[in-house]
Amino acid sequence: MGALLAGPDRVRAVGGKTWADIVVTIGVAVAATAAALALNVTTPMRFAENLTYDLRLSAGAPAAKPDFVIIKIDDAATAAMADASPCHCLAPINKAWLGDLIASLDAKGVKAIAVDYLLDTWEAGPSGGPLDSPEFKDFEARIANVKAPIIVAVDPNRKAGVDYPVSRKLRYSDARALTHTDYDDVIRRYDPKPGALRSLAAETGVAATGMTLPTKPFAIRYRLPDKDARAENAGSISPAFSAAFAEFAPADKLKGKIAFIGSNTRSATVDSDTPKEDMHATPLRFRAGHQQGTPGVEVHVHALSQMLDGDRVKLPGWLWDSLIVLLAALGGALLGRSTQKWWMSVGIVVLFLAGGGALAYVLYQRFALMVPMTAPAIAFAFGFFILSRLAAAELQNQRAFYSSTLERYLAPQVIDRMVDGREEVKIGAEEREITVMISDLENFSNLVASLDLETFEGVINEYFDGIIDLLWKHEAMIDKMTGDGIIAIFGAPVPAEDHADRALACCRDIDLYAQEIRQKMIARGINFGHTRMGLSSGIGLVGNFGGERRFNYTAYGEVVVIAARLEAANKTFGTRILFSGDTLRLAKRHVPIRAVGEIDLKGVPLPIPAYTTPTEDAPAT
Repeated sequence: MGALLAGPDRVRAVGGKTWADIVVTIGVAVAATAAALALNVTTPMRFAENLTYDLRLSAGAPAAKPDFVIIKIDDAATAAMADASPCHCLAPINKAWLGDLIASLDAKGVKAIAVDYLLDTWEAGPSGGPLDSPEFKDFEARIANVKAPIIVAVDPNRKAGVDYPVSRKLRYSDARALTHTDYDDVIRRYDPKPGALRSLAAETGVAATGMTLPTKPFAIRYRLPDKDARAENAGSISPAFSAAFAEFAPADKLKGKIAFIGSNTRSATVDSDTPKEDMHATPLRFRAGHQQGTPGVEVHVHALSQMLDGDRVKLPGWLWDSLIVLLAALGGALLGRSTQKWWMSVGIVVLFLAGGGALAYVLYQRFALMVPMTAPAIAFAFGFFILSRLAAAELQNQRAFYSSTLERYLAPQVIDRMVDGREEVKIGAEEREITVMISDLENFSNLVASLDLETFEGVINEYFDGIIDLLWKHEAMIDKMTGDGIIAIFGAPVPAEDHADRALACCRDIDLYAQEIRQKMIARGINFGHTRMGLSSGIGLVGNFGGERRFNYTAYGEVVVIAARLEAANKTFGTRILFSGDTLRLAKRHVPIRAVGEIDLKGVPLPIPAYTTPTEDAPAT
C-alpha cells in the first residue's frame, strides 16, 4: 500500500491535489476495466454472464405471435405411429402415418406445415436405391391433394436426387439451425441459413408469408408461453395438440395457423418407454415446462415468431461493452473515495448490483438491449475497493500527520474526536465565545541567570511538562509559549459550552502543581518563583492568521488583552490567579471565589470586576 501511495504523492507534488485525484481515479478505473475484461473470458465469469443473460431473456420475454400451432409427437402419437407401422417400431418415422397427419391438418385449413423430422431417408426400391422407393411414392400419394406448403428438414450432407428422392410437394430446409454457444450448450442463437438451404423456421416463414427474412445468425429473443397452456403443455409457446388426436382437434384452433410437427415429450410419464429426445437447454429453463429442456420444434417456433415480428436482441458490441465497463469502474472509483465504513461499502456494492440488474432488465424489456452485467459489476467492485483502500490509507497517513502536528497545541482526546469526525472544526476565522488563559513564571530572568544551561533545561522542561499535561487534561489549546509563559484557549478550535469551567479548573490544578514544584526546587536550592495566571472570557476572533507561507491558529480581541492584563495584575494584588467577571458569569461549577474589586487595566476603557480562586482550603461561595 505504501508503494501505491507513493505514485499519487508524486503526482500531487507536481500538479496539486485536484489533479492527483483525477489522475488516480482515472488510472484505477482503467486498471479495474482491464482486469474485469480479462476475467470476463474465464469460465466462472462466462457462467455468471450467461446466467444474467438467460434470466433477462426469460423474465423480459415478449408475447409470441398468435400464428402457430404445435402438433406434438408425444407418447400417444408414438404409440399410434408404432401401431400403424408394419414393424410396430418407433424409428424410422412411419411415413404413411405422417402423410395422413399432414393431409388431415391441411383439411383443417392450416396455412403451412413444418415437419421437424429428417425426410431424407427412404426404403430402397427395386433398383436398390431410394429414388424409386415405394415408401416415398406412397407418401407422395397421401399428400398429393395438400394445398398448404409442406416444409421438411434434410441433412445438408446428403445430396438431393442422389441420396434421397425429391418431391415437388415438399420444400426442403437445412436441419442445422439451433446454435449451441459457449461451454454450457444452451441454445441462445439461431442460424436462418446455415448452408445452401434455409433453416426450417426461415423456409416455413418464407413459404407461409412470402416475407424476406434474415439470413444471418441472430440471438433468439424467446417469447412468453401461451397463456392458455396447462398441464403437460405448460411452457409451450403456442397451443399444442397430440398428433394422435390431431384429426379431432377443433378446426378453428388450426385454421390459418402455421403448424409445426415435432417431437415433444413433455407429457411422457416417469416410466414411459419414450425417451425424452430433441430437448434442448435454453434460457427458458427457469420457467415451468422447460426445466428438463425445451423441445427443438418450439425453438424453431420462437425463432420464426421473432423473425416475423422483425425484432432482435440488440448486443452493444465489444467497444460499447468496454465503455460500459469503464463507466462502471469509474463510478466505483469515485464512490470509493468516500471511504465509508465497511457496512456502508458493502451496502454501496449491493445497491449497485441491484440497481445495475434492474436497469439491465428494463433495458432489455423495453428496448431489447442486452448490456453486459458481470464485467461492469467486477469493474465497479475493483474500482470501489482499490480507491477506498487508497483513500483509507491516505486518510490514515493524514490522521497520523495531523495528530503529530496538532498534539503540539491540543489535548490528545480532542485530537481523537476531531480526527474521528465527532467534533466539528471550522477552518478560517470566526467570532466565538472563548476563555483565554495567560500564565507567567515569577523572576524568570533571575532563574535563567542563576543556573547553568544543563540545569536550567531540566528545570524548565519539568515545569512545562507538568503544566502541559494539565492543559491537556482540561482540553485546552496551546496558542503559544512565551519563554516563561503560556497562552491557552478554551473553547477553540473545538467548541465547548463549559470553556469557562474548564479554564478555572485548569488554573486551580496548575496552581497546585506550581506550588508543589516550587517547593521542590527551593529544596534543591533553586530560587523558583510563583506561577501567575490571568483568565478572561468573552467573544474573540479565532482562526488561522498569517501569510500564505506561514500561519498560526490564534485568537484576537479584548478578551486576550484583559487576560494578559489580569496576569500582570497578580503582582499588584498578591494573587496567583485573577479572572474577570465575565468568566465568573459563564462558569457553572462551584469553586472557592474571592472578589478582588474593580480594577483599571491598561488598554481597557472601563474598570472590570476581578476575582481570584484560592487553592488553599476555603469554603465555596
